[in-house]
This record gives sequence, C-alpha cells and structure tokens, in this order.
Amino acid sequence: MKCIALTNDGRFELRRPETDTEWDSYHSIRERSIWSMEAMKQFGPYDRDYPDQYGDDYTALILLRNGIVIGTLGLQDMEDHGRGREVEVRAVAIEPACQGQGYGGIMLMMAERAAHQDGYHRAGVWSGSDVVLFYARNGFTHRPPDMPVRLACPIDGAIPMTKRLDLGIAQNDGSVLIAAA
Repeated sequence: MKCIALTNDGRFELRRPETDTEWDSYHSIRERSIWSMEAMKQFGPYDRDYPDQYGDDYTALILLRNGIVIGTLGLQDMEDHGRGREVEVRAVAIEPACQGQGYGGIMLMMAERAAHQDGYHRAGVWSGSDVVLFYARNGFTHRPPDMPVRLACPIDGAIPMTKRLDLGIAQNDGSVLIAAA
C-alpha cells in the first residue's frame, strides 16, 4: 500500500516503514503523540513489540513529508460483513512539532484513498472525545446502532465512528454536524 501526493506544502508519501530508522520513527511518534499518562495507566508502558501491529490483518503506515517521517497510522482489515470490506483506522499520530498544521487530515485522506483502491468500502475508527471533531471534519459520523463495530473498544469512553470510502468528499449529508454535537 503506497500513496503519493504533491501539494504547495511539499511531497507527501504514505507507505509501510522500510528501514530500521523508519520503524524507530514510527514507534517514537506513536509513543510521544498518543501514549499519554492515561494510556500508561490503562495499558502500561508503550510496547514496540505489541503483536497487534505486526499481524497479517494490520498494515503499519508512515507519512513522510519531503522524505521525513511526520506521522503514523495503522489500517486493520475487518473483512466483509455484508456491507463490503471494512478497514479500521488505528492509532493516528502526528509528530508533536507538526501537529495542528493539517498533516493528520492529509494522512487520513491518503490512507482512505489507498484503502479504497485496495477494495475497502468503509472505514471505522474509535475516536477519543478530544479528537472526535477531527474525524467529523474528515467525513466520519457516529456509527449507527444497526452497524455493529468490528473491533472491541480499545480505550475507555471511545466513540465508534464510520465513513464510506466510495463516495469521496461529496458524502456530507449533514450528519457530520450530528457527529460533532
């Protein structure tokens, strides 16, 4: 899985880590960006060897901006459950010095495009209450009750959200405001 985008802000590439240095960046960004004191209390110290991120159904990805790793996320295959193949977006993290500059949205958009090209019809995410507006701005809505989640809630109080990947940016039907409320 690989995706490249050229913008006024530079060249962006989303792909799997390939070198030891890229894997070190992957883990360093995740640990510093999303492994808060709350996560430490709930899960213990960050584990670079946690088996979930190396499973056959999990794809670890890095976002490079002009050749420098600035973000990470994981995509986990949730298979087809009658509504098309679904992918779960996991552990979106941006280098702390690069946060608030739109790179998370760029990375998410690139991951969604790559997932759609790989045959996924829907993306899911468990959102923390502090980032639910980020996902809502990027087209995710609350997962309706008739669409069961495919992955157990990883964090206390997380909100299940979903997005169709086959509608592009034209999918805003007003439900984003409901999701953000």
